[in-house]
Amino acid sequence: MERRADVDWVRTVSVLGVILLHASSGFVFRPSRFAVLGLTPALLCNQAARFSVPVFFLLSGLGLGLSKREAGLPGFWLRRFRRSVIPYVLWSAFYFLQSSHFRFSALVSHGSLRAFGRLLLTGGAASHLWFLPALLQLYLLYPALKWCMRAHPLPTLVLSFLISLYCTLVICVPLPFPPWWRSRLWRLCPVWLFYFTLGMALIGERLERLTAFARKHAAALCLLAAAGALVYTADARSSGNLDSIKPQLFLYSPLCFLAILASWRWVERIRGVGAISAFLARHSMTLYFSHIFFLGLLRRIAFFQRNTGTMLLMGALVAALSALTALLPEGAKRWTKTLKQAP
Repeated sequence: MERRADVDWVRTVSVLGVILLHASSGFVFRPSRFAVLGLTPALLCNQAARFSVPVFFLLSGLGLGLSKREAGLPGFWLRRFRRSVIPYVLWSAFYFLQSSHFRFSALVSHGSLRAFGRLLLTGGAASHLWFLPALLQLYLLYPALKWCMRAHPLPTLVLSFLISLYCTLVICVPLPFPPWWRSRLWRLCPVWLFYFTLGMALIGERLERLTAFARKHAAALCLLAAAGALVYTADARSSGNLDSIKPQLFLYSPLCFLAILASWRWVERIRGVGAISAFLARHSMTLYFSHIFFLGLLRRIAFFQRNTGTMLLMGALVAALSALTALLPEGAKRWTKTLKQAP
């Protein structure tokens, strides 16, 4: 993939948003002295960060669109297997073993292997792993979507929006749909199809024009995104629906994508931020996979359950530990390469 510093920045903010979302989940119903119109800092953090998962799907489609490699379907599937399937299986096995207190015998028994296989299909080995099966489903559709986007870009985008909107409404409001599927629909790719297809659409001149527009109107977009976060949080509080699948996200998530993309014009001036952002973006999936493990460990410590301040500290520590998880294998790889080059 052709790496862009501004897109890496969006990916970095999104993965940090996922960490903040999960770190704040245990605090959203707690009272706070700093509540404004009933909106506590924890609730605001939890709901404002809801843009992150849809934007991850958008970035996945955008990343494929920015890719310069044309190795055909075999090369495409090989790269997806290496970059997505293998890490997903390994992390699923890790969380599966953690649930059995790391008894390796639990993974090799016949019944456990069947249970593990079912968890792989659904992403059920940990609460956040559902994202990978949904993403892999979109990867399966990608060759067909790519042809459709090249031949009929606007109709493809509109149709994907209608499909995702209908699936979202099925989840949120009573619509004709088999009840057995209703509770599982959010794990399936049609719910997220629009964001992925939107990312695919933002290639070439479209992305350049969008970036120029965002940089020109950066202040206005950031103010709109901040206002959108307040409105989205207030709506979640009044409706009692704190989930990440709501029609409002079709507007809020792209708005946040634009605002973060625009904010790069200011952030890039800060020394060292570019290198940090590039590293975190490059290892964003490692941060995504590992952060729930560290969050579970820190939640056992009473200190981090005190208030909003310790909640934010916990989120920062989880992000740091997850980044360290990504840093260790990269450091080992460089060390091995240095040893091989040594005389």
